[in-house]
Amino acid sequence: MRIELDKLQGDGLRFAHNYEADEIVLDEEHARIVKPTQIEGRIERKASEYILRGKITAGAQVDCDRCLKAVDVPVEQNFEVAYVPQSEYASSETAELHAEDMDQSVFSENSIDLDELVREQIMLSMPLRALCNEECKGLCPVCGADRNVEDCGCESKEIDPRWAALAALKEDQD
Repeated sequence: MRIELDKLQGDGLRFAHNYEADEIVLDEEHARIVKPTQIEGRIERKASEYILRGKITAGAQVDCDRCLKAVDVPVEQNFEVAYVPQSEYASSETAELHAEDMDQSVFSENSIDLDELVREQIMLSMPLRALCNEECKGLCPVCGADRNVEDCGCESKEIDPRWAALAALKEDQD
């Protein structure tokens, strides 16, 4: 979805859009959108900046960090983003960026594309670690079996390679 800035009136403009689940691609192999995504909000102009405020609602799935099962993650993300024209952001390739410039996004061609904003905000709302449940036993490091489903019986005694020489000495003494 694109917001054409020439349609913007003095008091701002409300926007809303619904995306199908496959319209937004997260570019992350362990996360995907599985339910329709909605974005709604308001855009206002302040001097040369355009301020977008709103809310994104979606349904996503991520892989469990232990057993790789799909875990549903509801997304409800509020956002406030400032956009500046590319011509004002950096007038040359060697322009120096300041800390306050890091909070701004750039647009060109008198329109703002919301697709990238939606993707970015959904990725920011994803958990750093996801578990299907707190007691998840994960996958067997030897045979790859799901330990939540069956006990594979593999010997999973793992010795830190830095201590392997000491473990060998201990076995020799026994």
